Amino acid sequence: MTIKQYAFNAHAHLRAQGLPSLTRSQVHELLAAAAGFATHAALQRQAAWCDVPWRATAFPPDEDRVIQRCLQFGLSAEEAARAAQGLADFLAASGYAPVRFEELIAAFEDNEDEWSKAEEAEAPAVAEWVSNALISRMDQGLETLREELPLLLEGLEAAAARGVAAAHLATAYMLEPYGGLPEEDDRRFGRELRRHAQWSAEPVSFAEITTGVGGFVRVVAKHRYHLLAAARGGDRRAMLLTAERYGDPSALELEPSDEMDPYDMADLADAHGRPELAHQWLTVLARDGDVSAMRALIEDRNETPFRSWVWMHLSRMLDQDLSQDRHEAINEDGTLYDDDVGGPMYVGGSDGVELAPLAPEDNARAKEEAAQLFSGIEERYDLT
Repeated sequence: MTIKQYAFNAHAHLRAQGLPSLTRSQVHELLAAAAGFATHAALQRQAAWCDVPWRATAFPPDEDRVIQRCLQFGLSAEEAARAAQGLADFLAASGYAPVRFEELIAAFEDNEDEWSKAEEAEAPAVAEWVSNALISRMDQGLETLREELPLLLEGLEAAAARGVAAAHLATAYMLEPYGGLPEEDDRRFGRELRRHAQWSAEPVSFAEITTGVGGFVRVVAKHRYHLLAAARGGDRRAMLLTAERYGDPSALELEPSDEMDPYDMADLADAHGRPELAHQWLTVLARDGDVSAMRALIEDRNETPFRSWVWMHLSRMLDQDLSQDRHEAINEDGTLYDDDVGGPMYVGGSDGVELAPLAPEDNARAKEEAAQLFSGIEERYDLT
């Protein structure tokens, strides 16, 4: 049954309750109101109907919101109350349930992380029904997904076609178990995307997916399409995922956060000709006490003389003086040399960094700034 047919049945039920003036479009609005949305359009942007009885969810229909919508349609207070009760009875007896895209995404992420199961007792009840009634069925295989949840797939694809990034991401998460490839294949795909500068793909519908090898290829294509489309739509989670997997540059436009690996972001920026962003990410590392990043900024990133001395003073405060030579015995492959193993010995490590001196007043300011940074590092990492 499609959602249009479902609304048709709801419409017929309400007409039988003595409410002939309600139109089909108004019934769609009342269904959205029962689900807690201000309008049918709002529901389409944030949720989809799924193949689960409403009674299996953790929340009752919002009868008060249904009454308010009925009053807006010009029904009397008595008719509005009758419509709300009639619709609640219909939903309890037949029932599809609305599921928010963000609830689906959260349930997928919880299902992915085993550690989160220890916290399930504190999870919202709505997340529990999504996990129990939907995610558990999806885990049974792609064919089960298509056979048992057609209404949900229809709603996800319809929302994705309207450009809803969360619908794209929910669909990608849904397909993840069936469209996963080895890491090297993902990297190869990323190289192809960079070569062609094409960070999108043609959509593949669920109806086009068949069994066998050809079907797997289509699942992979659909998974990647929705994940990239979610990133193109500005979903932060998708942007970070596609950056990690494919070297997708969209994540470069995000504000820095703890979710991002600064080294990975610096490499991503370099790969896409954004040296200024690579410099910013290395600076994030340096300010956090990463002496290797300080060296990279001084030697490879055209750091100003003043800023170079800030890093030099900070490295000394961290007992990793960049001006000192740091050499060590290594093997040919770069691993540390082991006297017990023996064999050819090579010299590894690095020479000390040499900087032209600053004017006394500038050097004092550089020391002061380094001391402020060091104080922040001490506070964050309890170095005292």
